[in-house]
Amino acid sequence: MTVDGLRLHYRILGKGPKAVVIHGASGNLRDWTAGPAQRLGETHQLLLFDRPGLGFSERPAKDGDDPSVQAALMRKAAGELGFGGAPVVGHSLGGAVALAWALDAPGETPGLLLIASPSQVWEGGVGTLYNLLHNPLTGPLVARALPLLATDRLARDTVARIFEPQSPPRGYLDWVSPRLTLRPSVLRANAADVGNLKGYIREMVPRYGRLTMPVELVHGDTDDTVPSHIHSEVTVATLQNARLTLLPGIGHMPHHTSTGQIAAALARLTR
Repeated sequence: MTVDGLRLHYRILGKGPKAVVIHGASGNLRDWTAGPAQRLGETHQLLLFDRPGLGFSERPAKDGDDPSVQAALMRKAAGELGFGGAPVVGHSLGGAVALAWALDAPGETPGLLLIASPSQVWEGGVGTLYNLLHNPLTGPLVARALPLLATDRLARDTVARIFEPQSPPRGYLDWVSPRLTLRPSVLRANAADVGNLKGYIREMVPRYGRLTMPVELVHGDTDDTVPSHIHSEVTVATLQNARLTLLPGIGHMPHHTSTGQIAAALARLTR
């Protein structure tokens, strides 16, 4: 569909109470349709987006990395598709976008489900590769070179690290398609999303106390990508109506490895 002159790619599946689902960094909605969306779709109707600039969705030329800008585009699309006023589910960086969605339109957001989501300012940077891709001088060169250098083994190892200490589902890498994530425009957009996220979260944190809707936070306690003790365990205390489900021994991908817990949290919101 077209929103404000930009093409947004989406998929609707399942039956039941409605919810909007936002994927994380380096991915697309196929991360969810690799299994979790089908499980949640047994009890809910889901609207899944490719975030602006990732997957098959286009991106604003200005401020496209801003979670509030991304949220506004998807919120407008959700309204046109009959999902206005539905709870919002976000995994990882998609959770930060879901928070921006709720902060900017609290009256249209009856609930949030934040899965392994960055929500607090952290120490340190985001890594050399992200820095190179985000740099205006080196970014275009690295973005063109990386798809040529990325071997199948490198792709498998990268996905394995994201899922640690669990393992990715069989066929996951082929389903999410490295060819989608390794396009130069997507690499640059993703690097901007990740590289600038801390600054946007710094502006969001003081506003959390205004959120009164139910918020479910689900986080693995062995998540090394977005550590729970830095993010969800701190954020839950700043929200008026929040519940944290901390998953022992689970890493960064609980929507795949603990789908039942995600389904239970979503059911609590839609009840």
